[in-house]
Parts: sequence; structure tokens; C-alpha cells
Amino acid sequence: MYMPSHEHPSVGLSLTFISGMINTATYINYQAFATAQTGNLILALSQLYHQQWDSAGKKILSLLFFFLGILLAMWIRDYFLKKNPSLHWRLYLLYGQVFLFLAFCLPALQRHPALIVILISFVSAIQWESFDKINGLPYTNLFTTGNLKGMASSLYDFRKTKETAAKIRFLHFSRVIIAFILGCLMTLFWLSFVHVNIFVAIAGAFFLLALFRSYWILRKNGSPEKKQ
Repeated sequence: MYMPSHEHPSVGLSLTFISGMINTATYINYQAFATAQTGNLILALSQLYHQQWDSAGKKILSLLFFFLGILLAMWIRDYFLKKNPSLHWRLYLLYGQVFLFLAFCLPALQRHPALIVILISFVSAIQWESFDKINGLPYTNLFTTGNLKGMASSLYDFRKTKETAAKIRFLHFSRVIIAFILGCLMTLFWLSFVHVNIFVAIAGAFFLLALFRSYWILRKNGSPEKKQ
């Protein structure tokens, strides 16, 4: 069965791991979630109630740019499906995130945490919409709520029917959740023991994933211009 290269398990699990790193880093450093917009909404409403305008504004803008990122990702996907379906535009997105997170290490940007959170929310939304399946199975690489529901329902279905498909779904969601947790733990370890900006680690993780995808595409197709 044909599987697009961006649906390879190593891609989806790596992105989920990185998202765990990002969410933990942004909450610890900026008291806002870059991707968990439900948490941002609750915190924003609470802060509005307590007249904490700056903190609430940062989270509301994060919500807005996350929404815009989803719209842009859908437009990009439709555009390349019609104009140039052979172009590996998802690969360029990964490399773009490498440079973006390295830029966040610059002192000029470090002085504007709201801008950092907003930009991460924007590109994370694009990533979510662009990488939404592993081996044809849907998943969420930004947060765990939907994955947790999928794991629980798949476990129930498997115990009830003993079908192999339900077991596969259960293992699929379990791996995704574990990858996210490991990403969170990685950030906590980094912040505790490594005296280097966490965005360097995140950029490095994106770079390794982008290199792997580049190698995979070249090895399988012979040229990055061939169809995925």
C-alpha cells in the first residue's frame, strides 16, 4: 500500500516529540501555550477577569494566529495539489522552522516574548494541518487530548471485538502520547541541566528531522522534484 513520505511514523512521532518540547518551553518561559489553545483560552478569560490585560492579550493573539495558520496551511495544501503536486513543500516547512527557532535565540526577539508565542502558534498550526496522519491514521502532533480519546476508544474496541485494526489504532495513539510526554521531559531536562537556550535544541530537532526526510525522499525517488 502506498504511503506518502510525510506519513512515515518517524515523521509524526518526531513532530509530536518536538511539540511536547515546544509546549513545555513556552509555558515555563512565557506562561502561555504555543499550541494548546484550549489552555490559552481558559487562561485568557481568567486574566481578563482579573484585568491582566497584557497576559490575556498575548494568549488571545496566540489563538488568533493559530486560527490563521490553519487557514493558510489549507490554502497552501490546495495550491500545491493543483499547481505543483510533486513539490515537497512540507520539507521546506521543516527547514523553515529550523531557522525560525534559531531566530528566537536572538536578543532582539527575546525582548518580545509575545511575538515569539504568536509566531510559534502560527507555524505550529501550519504544521498540524500539514502533518495530520501516520500510516493513514489521523493523529494530533500538537497536544494529547484527541490522542488520549483515540487510545481509550481503541482499547475499548479491541477488548470488545478483538479486532486487529483496533489494536493497531491503540498502539498508534499510545506511541503518539508517549512521544509527546518524552518531548515534555526533554525540555524539563534541558532547562535543568543544559545552560543553552531551549530553542537551540528545538531547532536542532527540526533540523535532524528535515535531514532525515531529505535523505528519505532522495533515496526513494532519486530527486526531490518527484512525487511523494
